Amino acid sequence: MYIELKGVEFSNKGAELMLHSIVQRLDQHFDDYELVLCPGHLSPYKQRARLGAWQKFSFKLLGVDWTALGNLAPKPLRRLLRHFGIVVEKEIDWVLDASGFVYSDKWGPAQLLETLAHLKRIRKHGSRYLFLSQAFGPFENSKNAALMKQLIERADLVIARDDDSLQSLLALGDKAKIACYPDFTPSLDTSGVSLELQVPRDFVCIIPNNKMYKHKGPEVKKRYLAFLVEAVQSVEALGLTPVVLNHEGVKDRKLCAELIALLPHKPQFVDGLDAPQVKKLIGMAVFNLSSRFHGCVSSLSQGIPTLATSWGHKYEQLYRYYECDDDLLDIYLSDTCLQGTGLQEKAQPQSKMQQVMAQILADRNARSSALKLRAKAHQQSIDQMWAEVFERIK
Repeated sequence: MYIELKGVEFSNKGAELMLHSIVQRLDQHFDDYELVLCPGHLSPYKQRARLGAWQKFSFKLLGVDWTALGNLAPKPLRRLLRHFGIVVEKEIDWVLDASGFVYSDKWGPAQLLETLAHLKRIRKHGSRYLFLSQAFGPFENSKNAALMKQLIERADLVIARDDDSLQSLLALGDKAKIACYPDFTPSLDTSGVSLELQVPRDFVCIIPNNKMYKHKGPEVKKRYLAFLVEAVQSVEALGLTPVVLNHEGVKDRKLCAELIALLPHKPQFVDGLDAPQVKKLIGMAVFNLSSRFHGCVSSLSQGIPTLATSWGHKYEQLYRYYECDDDLLDIYLSDTCLQGTGLQEKAQPQSKMQQVMAQILADRNARSSALKLRAKAHQQSIDQMWAEVFERIK
């Protein structure tokens, strides 16, 4: 059985966490299946090959998707392609879509149209399609709503990650095809993962995200950088060690560099880890501050208190699930402002940021115990999700 994983890659550590989580579950459930991944600059051949994945015949050229061309290949040619580790679309039995958050008015109709074309093609060959737990909506745009409705009609199952996403889907499609389960990456076991770096004692991960200011203008970016600067300095003021962690790729790496350039004391910068190593590092911290969704998930699900900033409803829903809504921070909490290239601070004995962090330290044991209770319930929901997914596949 050929199973394609869609929407996963290796640059964004959240997407890579989903990839490893799915592979781990498939390995546990099936004695024999064939993993298929699409080629792409965010999913390089060497990393796909390490997973033993077949390469899907799929590429775009001059703005045209030529994937369907492979379906026209006669059997002798398809057998030849297999010698090179390539399978064509119609040979794939199941597609598991773990795109995370691309089906929404926020991102427009492009991904909806592309996935609908994909679904229409594979249905002709009897292939099946399932949306794993992810964020959807809102769909206030009538065109986007109509496209999502068609996706639900053609899919075998669509799983929402939170109640807001669920309500967006229920307004459009067949309830029998729609389910709701939380993010499934906490099930990824990192107990055997090793970290080949020196980790300081009593550290706090600061995890930036360029989406916090994307499409919002330079003033919001300045405000966000000021927020991060004060976060790093507050960690230091409390006697802890800040570690700036890149959880994505090039854009977040650049943002991390800009942040570090603004700081008089340069914190340790961690980059280039794979997703299981990132999760392992996050789970070793005293607490964390994350603007990346899966940075928050990895931290909360391991019982680590986590301050966060939000750019979408998925953060609010996650923090509601873990019963720690107060740990979502507004970037205007900061007392520091950036003007030009310098930092200017208001004279205060202790900033609001530092007060928040000090309270987390004071309550850490109780907070951690409460998070672990929620994480146990989270894990049970993940098990239920996979039971339903494998029942559909069977």
